[in-house]
Amino acid sequence: MSTSHPAAAPYAVLRVDRRKAKAMAAIAASSAHTMREKPTPNADPDGAAPVVMHLAGGKTPYQAARHLLEGAERRNRDTVLCREIVLSASPSYFRPGRESMGGVFEPDKVKAWATASLAWAKRQWPDQLASFVIHTDEQNIHAHLLVIPRVKSAAGVWKLNSKALFDRERLRELQTGYGEALAPLGIRRGEPGSQAVHSEVRQFYGAVNASKSLPERVKLPPAPKAPAAPSGAVAGAADTLYSAFGMETSHQRALKAHAEAMKQWREACRESRQQDEEAWNQMRACSALAPLTQHRTKRQSSRTVALPIPAIASAAPRPR
Repeated sequence: MSTSHPAAAPYAVLRVDRRKAKAMAAIAASSAHTMREKPTPNADPDGAAPVVMHLAGGKTPYQAARHLLEGAERRNRDTVLCREIVLSASPSYFRPGRESMGGVFEPDKVKAWATASLAWAKRQWPDQLASFVIHTDEQNIHAHLLVIPRVKSAAGVWKLNSKALFDRERLRELQTGYGEALAPLGIRRGEPGSQAVHSEVRQFYGAVNASKSLPERVKLPPAPKAPAAPSGAVAGAADTLYSAFGMETSHQRALKAHAEAMKQWREACRESRQQDEEAWNQMRACSALAPLTQHRTKRQSSRTVALPIPAIASAAPRPR
């Protein structure tokens, strides 16, 4: 099935993580990250919670994966238990004309993409899809999938076989199939077999690697505690006496000290937020177009035929 698209149509993004979970601990770590149960440097700490659209069982991706692994035979300790997949699309689909505004998106477009992506994933892995969770707290919206590579034998027994589902030919089919599934939304697959560097996708995945060296988000200090108001007859009499002589009470002095402490606290919070903003800007700078453009030019100069260069969209970090 071939569908024509405008030259600058957004691209479908499908990435199968090269890391292969061979132990339950690896699945647990992936689940904790997906559900934002541990800090994520390139995610907005005040962003929306993950949107869980599918679980094969339980309440977390880890529990869903365990559910599908029950009774599945594994050959040895090196058998792959789970594969993680990321689905997304170019920023120009989610926020057309505002590609540089990270974290911005049009809800209707997100809903259409999420519905089409989940339906496609269920068709691809009807008995293997453990979880489908969407992140909206990063530069670009994306979905995390956990797939249990179990295949039913002729005898009706589930056996783990990652190669059967994720060999090189199958990966190409997945890219094509996902592109076709999103074609009605105006999203296209990248050119099959093309060696051209697709800046939009490369930037999408590249910035997070550099972000690993960024400083951790600074924790805001607790606000100073306000002094308790004086109580009791003795305290009331003392306040009356101090007021009569125009003197400052101890409680009034405490209130002034608290006001000064609050001023310093707000300044500390402002500096912390500024540091966070600088960290975000540093991460965005890691996906600048210039180095990628130079790299593409160098590769093309070594070929006799120039390769087509896809439309360049704004930077977006690799989903985490």
